[in-house]
Amino acid sequence: MPSNFLDNQHVTIWHLDPARITATKCIETLKSWLSNTETERMKRFHHAKHQHAFLVSHALKRVALAKVLGLDPTELEFGLGSHGRPFLMGKAPHHLQFNLSHTDGLVALAVSLNAYVGLDVESLTRKVPETAFAARFFTPPEHDDILAHEHTPNSHRLLEYWTLKEAYIKAEGLGISIGLDTFYFDLSQTQPQIQYTPEARPPSHPWQFIQIKPTPLHLMALAWAPITKQVEPVLIHDASHIQTPPCAISCDVKAADSLLNIH
Repeated sequence: MPSNFLDNQHVTIWHLDPARITATKCIETLKSWLSNTETERMKRFHHAKHQHAFLVSHALKRVALAKVLGLDPTELEFGLGSHGRPFLMGKAPHHLQFNLSHTDGLVALAVSLNAYVGLDVESLTRKVPETAFAARFFTPPEHDDILAHEHTPNSHRLLEYWTLKEAYIKAEGLGISIGLDTFYFDLSQTQPQIQYTPEARPPSHPWQFIQIKPTPLHLMALAWAPITKQVEPVLIHDASHIQTPPCAISCDVKAADSLLNIH
């Protein structure tokens, strides 16, 4: 494992705009990395744009984890948990954790050797649901705060709460069965703080949260909990320059080691 690629003291996040991957030869190589199951899932999307986002996000997952494990991207095998969370099969390090997320214009992957992780990204250009949506899926304190910021210029309060909730339920690996109204966030602190209602399922770990804008048009939330020792601040990389043989990428990407930005 390249020493400059991943360490056990950070959660590392790579992000990439799928539209930057355009070279035909590269796209064919990325397709060759997918399993039959992933290929079938990709084909279920009706629009080419969504198929391409799926391809790039899962190729990003494969090339990053392959670099960590010293394997070829095609050698990785994934299973799905009971709530749809993917996991690595085979001889992966016990503490290797990852989570993938994508939205319009961005795919992102969180990886750690020493922390459980959950990641969500959202486009700030998406149409924000009506306030009735907030009343249904958020707790009263969150709903009140969303309404209080409804007319604040450049406020994205609803999406701030939504990405944090998504990050948490993905970190727990239980999906929406966890109950979106059984926990809530306090955004008045330096970092988001999670609170639980009396009806909440006890958290599996002492989760910490951070919210980031990786681009001017996107919002990202990460939930993480250290496994064996304290994890330092998150490292974030633009993943436009990772190459892996034999993919000669010529779309703002150099040649044989670049779909992500590590040399």
